[in-house]
Amino acid sequence: MGKLLGSHDTDDLNRPDLNKCPECGSYFAPDADNCPICGAYCPEDCRAGTRPAPKHKKQSYSRASSRVVFVEWYHSFWFIALAMLFMPIVGIILLITSPHKTKSKVLFAAAALLYTVFVSWGVGGILLHVITQGSDTPDRPTVSIEEYAPSCTAVDAVTYYRTPNAYLDQRITLTLKVTERITDSESQQLGEDGYIWYLCTDSESRISLLVRDLTENTVNLLPGDTVCIYGIGAGERTVYDAAYTAHTAPAIQAFYLTLKETDTE
Repeated sequence: MGKLLGSHDTDDLNRPDLNKCPECGSYFAPDADNCPICGAYCPEDCRAGTRPAPKHKKQSYSRASSRVVFVEWYHSFWFIALAMLFMPIVGIILLITSPHKTKSKVLFAAAALLYTVFVSWGVGGILLHVITQGSDTPDRPTVSIEEYAPSCTAVDAVTYYRTPNAYLDQRITLTLKVTERITDSESQQLGEDGYIWYLCTDSESRISLLVRDLTENTVNLLPGDTVCIYGIGAGERTVYDAAYTAHTAPAIQAFYLTLKETDTE
């Protein structure tokens, strides 16, 4: 019997100088006629020197392959994103030369393009402003103005202008003069009726304050009207009018407005 030199027929184990068993695929010495494993007879076309060369299959990997592909830190998507923010040309070069799949590169490039358009058109700033400022409508008090007014602290307009954060969410009352009515364009873009703001000033027109009308029954104020406001401090705000002009000033959320009569000759 011959000496066993191999077991099964694979691309990695091919010995044309040995006999190959037609039954179990084992390789054995060319001077043996029978397989030492299963005892099968080795025909002429399975003997050494007469077998055809095996066909080598192209190696392929399935998607479920467990191979780990290491990516250099400068080819990581997070670094490419940072590069595109500060050095767009460098970011594009890193994306093109990275070993990531083409589909991943295309998706990343599309996301970067959308972000660029989003920021360039200022839509991102608008949305951020709406989220952080435009959607914080406070609950209107259920008491009457006669009950609410005594709980408010009288504040001078100039004092409030200088330190608006000191009165944040505190009940205050001020007397101001209306200079302009503003319909908030951002709330209209969200499908709402539009918040009404008034740009007001003190009696000497030294400073400007924003007053948001949250009264139960809205009164259409006119430029020049003097009003007594009861509400809460809202810090500094930015409001955009219909022409999308920004108005930035300390603001008050007004729950009650009392129109003062103007002396006429």
